[in-house]
Amino acid sequence: MGTKVSVILPVYNVSDYLRQCMDSIVGQTLKDIEIICVDDGSTDDSLAILKEYEAKDQRVKVIQQANAGAGAARNKGLEIATGEYLSFLDSDDFVDVNMYEQLYLKAKAKDIDVVYCNCNIYKDKKHIYPRKDVEEEVIFRGREAVDDFLLDMIAPLPEYHHDVRYMMSVWHAIYRHSIFMEHRVQFVSEREFVSEDIIFDIDFLSHVRSVCYLPDCLHYYVVNPYSLSHTYDDAKYHKMVNLSRIIKERLAKIYSEEKYYLHYLRSVFFLLRNTVMRMVLAGETDQKIKRILEEKLYQELLSNYPYQRMDLKHRIVFFLLKYKCILLLKILFKSVKS
Repeated sequence: MGTKVSVILPVYNVSDYLRQCMDSIVGQTLKDIEIICVDDGSTDDSLAILKEYEAKDQRVKVIQQANAGAGAARNKGLEIATGEYLSFLDSDDFVDVNMYEQLYLKAKAKDIDVVYCNCNIYKDKKHIYPRKDVEEEVIFRGREAVDDFLLDMIAPLPEYHHDVRYMMSVWHAIYRHSIFMEHRVQFVSEREFVSEDIIFDIDFLSHVRSVCYLPDCLHYYVVNPYSLSHTYDDAKYHKMVNLSRIIKERLAKIYSEEKYYLHYLRSVFFLLRNTVMRMVLAGETDQKIKRILEEKLYQELLSNYPYQRMDLKHRIVFFLLKYKCILLLKILFKSVKS
């Protein structure tokens, strides 16, 4: 391997955010890195900005491809990466100048395959909110420990008080390159599955022997003020359902049903609750919401999940979904939004 860390950066029409992102990478305290920027057919000034950085810093390599999505752009970067470890950053985010040095030093000191850190939710300079999945350093070593970590990343068991225990995004970690080479792990297209990250996590972490999670908030997830996260979209919804199907298929190839099933169902609950909330906020009809609740995927969840083991707030939502209490769901979700 040539360098210590290869940073692979898919870029598509992010000219408003790109300089902040690139400055945070080229300014890293870990100097022995390569920065592979894959322009995914941008139509704004993104490519010109990347070319500026390439001209000034020999560590920056700019690749161009026709628009194919972030997954394909990451795979293109994988083809030429030489780093001992790989990172996959999103080009509208940015990182602490110490991030890659801290992650790399921990990986080397403890012989770790994947090192994660906590992140910050960044709205603007005055509104930065640390998100802490762990409060202290945690190491998962050996297949059984890594399996438990992966399943908790997909979704935790019923007793856990949040729907998400470990953030499944790839942008706050470094990954041992040799595992990619040995097992030919690649990213799927987010155009097909909405989130390529969780499928990657299953494919990659199923080959890993050690994971470390650091409490330091070294990554900044930039909140887009024009986000559509609270809107309902039929096409996106069907991709989410497709993602649930693929997650179950992937897990069934690795684990017994007894081991993965409650984690999988908790992820379906998360999908259902968020779908119904978005439908309520978008003003969808009661009939359409009821049709969603009657779909086979959710009937499996509502019939089989031991929701009595959940904390009170989740039990209430589950009960209202199970018995199709649409009016009460509307009151609940609108009050939460306001």
